[in-house]
Amino acid sequence: MNKRSWLDVFADYPRPRGATLEEVRRAIALLDDRLQEHWNLGGNVFIAWSSTARRTQVLALPHYRLVEYAASGAALTGPARLGEGELEALAGRLALKPLGIELPFVPDEAVGPELMGALVQRYGVAYTKDRPVMLVDVVDFSLYPAVEQVVLLQSLSHSLNSAFAKLAARNIRAHFARSTTGDGFYVWNRIRSLEGSVDLYRLMLLMLADNAIAQRKAGANVVPRLRAAFHVGPHYEFYQSEGLSPTLASYLVGEVTIALARMVTGAMPGQVLLGDFVADVLESRTGRTLRLGTVDFVERMREAVWNLSGIPVAGEAVREIRCYLTGPPAGDGAYAVNRYAVADKHGFRHPVFNAKINIHREAGDPIFLGMRNEDVRGLELQATMPPP
Repeated sequence: MNKRSWLDVFADYPRPRGATLEEVRRAIALLDDRLQEHWNLGGNVFIAWSSTARRTQVLALPHYRLVEYAASGAALTGPARLGEGELEALAGRLALKPLGIELPFVPDEAVGPELMGALVQRYGVAYTKDRPVMLVDVVDFSLYPAVEQVVLLQSLSHSLNSAFAKLAARNIRAHFARSTTGDGFYVWNRIRSLEGSVDLYRLMLLMLADNAIAQRKAGANVVPRLRAAFHVGPHYEFYQSEGLSPTLASYLVGEVTIALARMVTGAMPGQVLLGDFVADVLESRTGRTLRLGTVDFVERMREAVWNLSGIPVAGEAVREIRCYLTGPPAGDGAYAVNRYAVADKHGFRHPVFNAKINIHREAGDPIFLGMRNEDVRGLELQATMPPP
């Protein structure tokens, strides 16, 4: 895995037929310069764009009108590609003037529509209704001296990078993104599909396993003890700027991040919680949209994590990974599922499930992640559900 510039990151998108990588890189750089001019140092938010032959336009909304625009019922799903007539009609309704972009090439031929959309996206705001997000948090972070905090976050970042490298070695295509919370990270997959959700869940398991192994090997205060939460819900995604340019790093704001923060606050050290969600997810293989609740989702993860068999963890190949939601015995070797609630400081209750992950390696000792059902403390039991 080679170090890449931001131009190379965009090279992951389909390249127009006949265009070389170097030609695409030059086109991207020029196009991005023109987009930045209309972005106006963050004063504008792009809400739509059009491109027909050599005529390319963007519709830029002053950032202070964003709340007004959202309140009107408009869908903030990121800068949408519209036909030229549609763009001008929208501009008329908003009393805006489309901004033309002069280019010495035809964008669809030199860059491609998918890559063009990804570039414009960095200058907009996108609302997503159902996206899985993981929050991983360092336990008692504020109690450590500053230099140890740095080391702990570096260790956590290394575990995330190591997990991603393992998935990449399996040719798993993913666009993982992360943003810091100060004492941890939100992590999500920009690929919005069932497969993208599966890959994020795999990343969480491998990251937690890497951290657990590092804890066994390292001395005190150099590897963090973690607690983690996984949830699906709505949020806005936007890009901050560094200096005078927007970055590749994006940030999440919305219901799913609030729920995750409350969940982690109520979690025990080493615990893994899943939110109680029902989400519509696209299955890319079949084109079907599936409606999955938390229990159904975890059941589907069984096959997905089984497919990680053979992947190396701490130098030993994995033989089997079992992940499940905990609950009391229900007879015949089956187990029920407990649903709990985390109460926040405002008195709201956030429903959660306790997850347990067992990783069995070919030769090394097994790795046990999460809390056993009998060890769960501090959560309010809401219901006991029948075995899935």
